[in-house]
Amino acid sequence: MSGVRIRFAHEQNNTAKYEELMAIRTERFQLMAELAKLPKDMVFFTQITMEAGEDGEYLDAMRKANIKGALVGVEAVTPEGLKAVFKDFNYSGEALAKQLQTFKEHGVHVLGSFIFGLPTDKPATFGATVAMALKAGVTFAQFVMMTPFPGTVDFARWEKEQAKSPTLVGEIPITRYWLIPTAVRPKMFTPHPSMSSVEISERTQKVWDRFYNLSAIWQRSACVPNLRARLAFMLLSKLYRQMYAGTGISTDSARRKKSKTWARWIARQCRRFFQANPMPELRSPVWELPFTGTCCNLLHL
Repeated sequence: MSGVRIRFAHEQNNTAKYEELMAIRTERFQLMAELAKLPKDMVFFTQITMEAGEDGEYLDAMRKANIKGALVGVEAVTPEGLKAVFKDFNYSGEALAKQLQTFKEHGVHVLGSFIFGLPTDKPATFGATVAMALKAGVTFAQFVMMTPFPGTVDFARWEKEQAKSPTLVGEIPITRYWLIPTAVRPKMFTPHPSMSSVEISERTQKVWDRFYNLSAIWQRSACVPNLRARLAFMLLSKLYRQMYAGTGISTDSARRKKSKTWARWIARQCRRFFQANPMPELRSPVWELPFTGTCCNLLHL
């Protein structure tokens, strides 16, 4: 639990909220203290908010707990974009880059997640986003196209708008896009005010390509200790890009097939770096199901 929210609750004299947040924070520190007792070759990965970048004590506890990295939802790099995703409390611009660098300074690697296709996005947004990701030194990054998911504010608003004038693909409403066959599924579900879905898709692909070009990956690979690890880092980076860039709703079947072929080839090369000697002394647990007369009776029915 970030110290930022706790500080705000304290400044607002919100005693109930302050005590609730402090209890959660204490619980998480206790959990990390227990994780720190485990063997050092057991590593963990988590998901946290940008606010953790302002809490050095929390990040230090994560490092001691062997939590090597975290998925951080950056979402957007402009004030307008952050407001569009209801995260206008997050930093933008230079302050955002500095906050992201703080994670690494405390030994926590960041997988930054960025969204494209927001109503406030412009053609210049794509270049600004990848430039920010490179400058901030995030270890990995993912760049996804705007997709409203059930249960979110965006989906509820979109569903309400669609109820007035439904868009159908065949007989399936677009608000149930997961039921639409892949071959005819639209590239984007919510229209953008100034860019087509094709343009957004192409610009997103270029961002992936720029962030994961060989030169940029090699520079980021300096975070690992030796040449063998750097080669493994490069292969993993290329594998991640091959698996997630341009293989989703915006991609045709031929391109997906080609991408999968390359991903399998890279994955085979990666395995060579991570293969270890067998450990025959490890035994799989044996599960014994309790006997119940009900089960036997059902078999005789």
